[in-house]
Amino acid sequence: MKMGLLGICCALVLGTLARPALPADLQKINLGYIPVADISPAFVAKDKGYFEKHGLDVTLTKILLASNIPGALVSQSLDIGLGTAPMLLVTSESGLDLVAIAGISRLETANPFVSLIARPAANIKTAADLKGKKLGVPGFNSSMDVSIRKWLMDRQVAPTDVSFVEAIFPQMHDMLANGTLDAAIVLEPFRSLILKDGTGLKVSDFYADLSPDALAAFWMAKADWAAAHRDVIPAFRAALSEGIDDLKKDPAAFQAIQIKYLGFASPATPSFSLKVTKDDLIFFADMSKQVGLIHQPPQYDKLLAP
Repeated sequence: MKMGLLGICCALVLGTLARPALPADLQKINLGYIPVADISPAFVAKDKGYFEKHGLDVTLTKILLASNIPGALVSQSLDIGLGTAPMLLVTSESGLDLVAIAGISRLETANPFVSLIARPAANIKTAADLKGKKLGVPGFNSSMDVSIRKWLMDRQVAPTDVSFVEAIFPQMHDMLANGTLDAAIVLEPFRSLILKDGTGLKVSDFYADLSPDALAAFWMAKADWAAAHRDVIPAFRAALSEGIDDLKKDPAAFQAIQIKYLGFASPATPSFSLKVTKDDLIFFADMSKQVGLIHQPPQYDKLLAP
């Protein structure tokens, strides 16, 4: 039976509407992440097609050192990358136009996910014991770097009395084991690995002394990129939200996705959250001023994408 012209046109239209989105239809995004458990919602969104569902073609790019991400965003090697509040504040003061677009996780007293760990032979039990010691931090100007300096100052220990060493999380175990570091600021799953075999001992869940609920990390982008992709940002958030929902419903999925992307799994689950507020930035700005990282009052509203 021959199909009439009208029938052919209708079939073509219906076929166009019914077909799934092709790669050419998706917004391409290069997403820079640090290999830690907190990033798991993005892994799930990639694996389960949530990014594609919301019109995004996301490439996951591993960056070992967080302090390299702002430069990668400015050079457009990345579209979106992991950031921390002190990093955002100091780059803003330096004239780099970056904005937070979605939260990643939070540090809550009820769920301590970051600790000060020391090798047993260093005999570090208090803040004062860190004087003259080598302390590893996962990136200068990171939230952990600024927070531990504030924690030391609150205990009358000058940060200048401690030798800070920039170290990536995957190397901290070996650096503690061979004495390159005396102590380190470590988060999961690396913390559990270090504690499990006795390479390090927990000194303090120091974040609990600073805030019961602090922003851990977030996703950020160049301000002009965010302005030009206003429709992309809510889609990105929606995909991550679906990833978070999956992880909350199925703890086994959290373990599996970490093994796939990180090679091992954290026994603890981060406090996933898309929330980033002005108050979060104010908290870190006050600490950053105290440790001498920033010197000008930040324009908070310009640091948060709508």
